[in-house]
Amino acid sequence: MKPALQMTFLLVKQKLHEMMQKDFAKGLLDPTLPTPEGVVGPNGRAAGKRYDVYRNNVVVSLTEALVSAFPVIQAIVGSEFFDAMAGVHVRKHPPKSPLIIYYGEDFPKFLTKFPPASHLGYLPDVARVELARRHAYHAADAIPCAPEKLANLDGNRLYNARIKLHPSLHIVRSRYPVFSIWRYNSTEDKSPIGEAREITMISRPAEEVVMQNPTAGTAMFIESLVTDPLGVAMDKAKGAQPDFDLAVNLTELLSAGLITDIN
Repeated sequence: MKPALQMTFLLVKQKLHEMMQKDFAKGLLDPTLPTPEGVVGPNGRAAGKRYDVYRNNVVVSLTEALVSAFPVIQAIVGSEFFDAMAGVHVRKHPPKSPLIIYYGEDFPKFLTKFPPASHLGYLPDVARVELARRHAYHAADAIPCAPEKLANLDGNRLYNARIKLHPSLHIVRSRYPVFSIWRYNSTEDKSPIGEAREITMISRPAEEVVMQNPTAGTAMFIESLVTDPLGVAMDKAKGAQPDFDLAVNLTELLSAGLITDIN
């Protein structure tokens, strides 16, 4: 075979292989599609039943991944409803990464447009909290900053200091009492759930993920520190909460190991 013809043959073969892969993957999440051409058993015959079993296993595995990532959502709606809801999500949102720990990133957004759960307006925000917990759990480890580094700053240097926070630290705001909803459905604390909006702070400075319900000032302070110097973050925090105490908040962040550097 001439080199040019051989190259054309290889390119056509590669293209056909890619098309078969796409058909195979697409059919896994769409039960209405037929078994892709080329899927055969050991005897060379079409393996429709084998493919259906594999297709079902894929959906089950992705559903289990969602259960693992969003256990509180399952606790709220029940296992049967969650499995049905997860089935819809799985078919609309196939994995974007080969790592299963990343599956479900778009689940909170999916819940905002899932009509059967529309009466549970807080559900997407609870899912955002659970997603933040997962991000915190898998965040990189970081060495806490020595308190002496802050103690050596004063006046203008303190106001303009840049604070680096632990990579696991997340703030989730909601117009619903999502921290209390999460606590009620995942711990032994069954305190009554109020109606006021809540902020949830998630971190993992050591081995365990820590959940907290910070004040408006603390949340604003932490969010501002990501881009602003300490003095500006303090001013914004006082705007959100007039009695915000800088010393108390810095001490708590340092003692919790959530400040990793001060420049």
